[in-house]
Amino acid sequence: MAELTNITDRISHLRDRKGGSAVLQQEDRQSRPPNKPRKRSLERRFATDYFMMFVYALLAVAVFTQFVLIAWLDIV
Repeated sequence: MAELTNITDRISHLRDRKGGSAVLQQEDRQSRPPNKPRKRSLERRFATDYFMMFVYALLAVAVFTQFVLIAWLDIV
């Protein structure tokens, strides 16, 4: 076999091997239930984004504060 020159060649060589890894094959067998079709949802569920929750909370506080200041200045 010729000397593999870089990591990309090595990775592609390992991927192209017919036998593959016994560890990976066992994981595939254990992770998939046999003969049970998966139900795919058409919509993608988004992960909880705590930064966006913080931004929306900050926006809500800012809008509420502006309304309070407008009302307070209108009364006085």
